[in-house]
Amino acid sequence: MSIQPTTFTEDQSGAVCPSCGSSDIGMARVRSAFFHDDRLVVIEEIPALVCASCNDQFYDDRTVVALDLLRGEGFPSENARSEIRVPVFSFPNAVAVEADE
Repeated sequence: MSIQPTTFTEDQSGAVCPSCGSSDIGMARVRSAFFHDDRLVVIEEIPALVCASCNDQFYDDRTVVALDLLRGEGFPSENARSEIRVPVFSFPNAVAVEADE
């Protein structure tokens, strides 16, 4: 995922993905995960341009500023819409299990 600030509108005719060169780019609402200190937070409904070929996501300047403001506020738990549980794995333990098989 690329966070590349830009300015865009609903009409992106002629836009080309800087990652893969595809012109199959469209507006979407995406979900992204961010680490803040030792917390993992998920933000949903982020407006973005998404490349249908490589799935790279591009946020406009206003969206990047809003995400930065949320990060600056520390993603306060009281403002969260919901919470999810996320499993945590230890890589050495996972590798040891595979090696035993």
